[in-house]
Amino acid sequence: VKLLKYENSARNLKSILLLLFSFCLIIILHFLLTAHFLITIVLTISTLPLAFEIGCNKKSGIEITNENIKWFSGNLKGQIDITDISSIEFKKKLDFSNRVRIIGKNNKKVTLPSEALPKVRLLKKTLKFYGVKLIDTKFND
Repeated sequence: VKLLKYENSARNLKSILLLLFSFCLIIILHFLLTAHFLITIVLTISTLPLAFEIGCNKKSGIEITNENIKWFSGNLKGQIDITDISSIEFKKKLDFSNRVRIIGKNNKKVTLPSEALPKVRLLKKTLKFYGVKLIDTKFND
């Protein structure tokens, strides 16, 4: 029985709008505000990773069933049985992003790729359904 299946693609509306906004900002800075050429180059180079991800259309996602958790992000793949999980740690970082780490019964820790995760509230609700122990930490706790 599948309870949660989430899939994400780098080629989505949010990413494309962000890239277009960045390029428009660079053009405005360069031509209307006459920003220095080096500033324009640095800003353009900083947008290249996003453009590359959109071009490659990297897929990522997670699937939680009553037996295991499977995740993937590009070439990275992983799986763990629900019975092998000691707890799952949700850590809010200073930039307000979340890091999710699975702690196995053998104390092995696996950090899930953030791009493969759904909204944290939905993920927590699903994991609570299976009785997985959740640990919430904020910032540097």
